[in-house]
Amino acid sequence: MDMRAILSGIAIGLLAVPVFPHDRDPPETQRAQERLEREQDRAAQRAEERAARFERDRSRIEEREVREPAKAAEDLAKLEADRAEDEAKAAEDAEKAEADYEKELADEAEDELEDAAELAEQSDDDSLERGSSAEIRDIADGERAEHDERGFPVRRGEVFALDVPEGVLVQIQRSGYRIIERTRLEALDRDLLRLAAPSGTSATLARDRLRELAPGATVDVVHYYGMDLTAGSKPHKTRERTMPTRENESFSVGVIDTAVVSHQALAKARIVPWSEGATPQAQARHGTAVASLLASAGRPTIYSANIFRGPADRPYTSAEVIAAALEWTLLQGAPVINMSLAGPRNAILDRLIRDAVKAGKVVVAAAGNGGPTAPPSYPAAVPGVIAVTAVDKDRRVYRLAQRGRHIAVASYGVDVLAAEAGGNLARFTGTSFATPVVSAWLGRCRATGADASACRLQLRKAAKDLGAQGFDETYGFGLIE
Repeated sequence: MDMRAILSGIAIGLLAVPVFPHDRDPPETQRAQERLEREQDRAAQRAEERAARFERDRSRIEEREVREPAKAAEDLAKLEADRAEDEAKAAEDAEKAEADYEKELADEAEDELEDAAELAEQSDDDSLERGSSAEIRDIADGERAEHDERGFPVRRGEVFALDVPEGVLVQIQRSGYRIIERTRLEALDRDLLRLAAPSGTSATLARDRLRELAPGATVDVVHYYGMDLTAGSKPHKTRERTMPTRENESFSVGVIDTAVVSHQALAKARIVPWSEGATPQAQARHGTAVASLLASAGRPTIYSANIFRGPADRPYTSAEVIAAALEWTLLQGAPVINMSLAGPRNAILDRLIRDAVKAGKVVVAAAGNGGPTAPPSYPAAVPGVIAVTAVDKDRRVYRLAQRGRHIAVASYGVDVLAAEAGGNLARFTGTSFATPVVSAWLGRCRATGADASACRLQLRKAAKDLGAQGFDETYGFGLIE
């Protein structure tokens, strides 16, 4: 059977397969179609080459037919048998290409249905406001969380404070507060104090009273944080097996995220894990993807601080863990700190992050995926932090990216290729995955010896203006590639 006829029949049959709409750019169905067409072209070219080779071989055999009729007949029979075997193999390959294509469409359809179900579930909840406390209200339920005035979950009956004078501490204890833990933050020259609230007192009321008792200290509740506002849509399967790399320079970045596991995409990276966050059950999907994007931009040393715990589908962390992770990354000497997380504003974290920036570190944070009308998320909106938004390959802003005066720059974060913790690659979407591109850029800048101020200025100059002319609240100063 002619190979072009086989492939044409397959292509005609595939026209009847439904194509499911998708808002990623380019959609998986488009890439699957392009792969099928490339395979069809290659198969047709191989068929033509085999046909030409068959005709040449048959002509040479027929030229010997008069002199060696028996041998020529034997060779012709073998030639025909080889041809039949080649055509059977080509038909088998064509059927496999069709099966692979149909499987990709089925996988994409399943993903689309799951996405639609998630959107429907969100639409049914009239109280759900993207980017608000509603999205993370139920995290840490196992710890019986309380909620602050805005509805964000906080640790029950607990507050923490920075730099409480010893004399005031005695008064605080007499007022019913009990010391849970005292931590010296050497890198930032701060004393962090965790306190249990007086019996029967809520965390928010204990915070307000403590502020009155220690007016010179920085005081707040212990907020919980989840992945909802930064992780974006779930990753999608891909057939790619290698990630492109663009640079070969060495640089260092601290990554405050989930754990990072071994992966072929991290072969060029040196991973230094935080021992306090290295638990056997640690979540690793998000952090591994972020680390792989850093590795695709050079040869990084990644100081990996896993801060998340809890169930795989709803991991969470808390403000005092983030503070400890920040302290550890600073002690490692990381000049750039990548924070692909977002949540409520917390006075303690605000102070520590601003201290880090003042000390000459560059803190880069994901803008968040709460949607264009959502309020600013933190730490991205902390003064001095470089907030990163996401765009697609056509440089259009990600539809769920948060906006505001705090947005500094944009980078590619829609349908980007990154490492899956299980060993494969996948396509990820969210401001989390635009952030490491900017962190890597700044890491390479710091590796040249330039200080934080100089690198921030160079970043602004390197940004390619998008949207309204000059700075705007959607793209900041523009695109960093």
